[in-house]
Amino acid sequence: MAALLEFIPALLNRSLLGSGVDTIAQVMLGSKVGGAKTATLHAAAPWGVERGHASAVVFHFVAQGACWLRTREAEPLRLEAGDVVMLLDGAGHAVSSDRSGPLTSDDALIAVTEGGAGPRTRLLCAGYRPGRALPASLRAQVPPVLHIRPAQSDGLAETARMLAEEVTADRPGSQIVVDRLVDVLVVQALRGWSVPTQDLPVAAAMTALHDEFDRPWTLDDLARRCGMSRATLTRRFTAVTGEPPLTYLRRRRMEVAANRLLESDDPLATVAKLVGYASEFSFSRTFTRTFGVAPGHYRRTGR
Repeated sequence: MAALLEFIPALLNRSLLGSGVDTIAQVMLGSKVGGAKTATLHAAAPWGVERGHASAVVFHFVAQGACWLRTREAEPLRLEAGDVVMLLDGAGHAVSSDRSGPLTSDDALIAVTEGGAGPRTRLLCAGYRPGRALPASLRAQVPPVLHIRPAQSDGLAETARMLAEEVTADRPGSQIVVDRLVDVLVVQALRGWSVPTQDLPVAAAMTALHDEFDRPWTLDDLARRCGMSRATLTRRFTAVTGEPPLTYLRRRRMEVAANRLLESDDPLATVAKLVGYASEFSFSRTFTRTFGVAPGHYRRTGR
């Protein structure tokens, strides 16, 4: 297991950075969106399972057979063995053996075995826990339903196979491994999608904000770092990420703080200092404005 845990971060970094630093890499490496829930579905046609909105990334991997993905916004999508479909905004949807027909509600991520005597399908289903969605800047660049076939992404099928094995093995530390493998699978699916041409100066700015998020950045400082004027940096950064540099920095800090609150018992003052705030009051005010709840409440309810 130790060897596997060492392998996964290396695979994640290779998946993101194999062709050079890009903006999606910077967002993913900084988001720490782990905390996955998984399920398996074994069914013989006819069958159909419906899920409501999940407020998080959701995906399905077809390990055997075929099925249809059904959403309200588009025509049913045929999925074959080896395909991965990912819904970045966690929209309500259904998977079924036919384009239409009755559906069974599946409000919890549990193992499901159902259906009739027709052809069999095996799915691996996973999603991040609510509140752990990918950053808005990344979701804005990718279609809401991402369909990736095996030929489009090197290693995706192997990662899915490893994930399916880990889900069913019930070994010590499985949740840690599952979290990392889900991250890798999401990255590989994104790599299989045609990523827009990257703006290297903007990527450099994002790298600076990710690596030194506790620094008291000003727009002048960041523009000098990237060799651009303030206006040019703001315009190009916003075009790529959907928000100005200092707004992006504030959200980055809040993402780090939110993860720290859930994963540690550090006092609020310590978390505030970690993400570049001189006072606990200013940190709490920004956190509450971002998430709609105070840091202490977020920590209690998130756990």
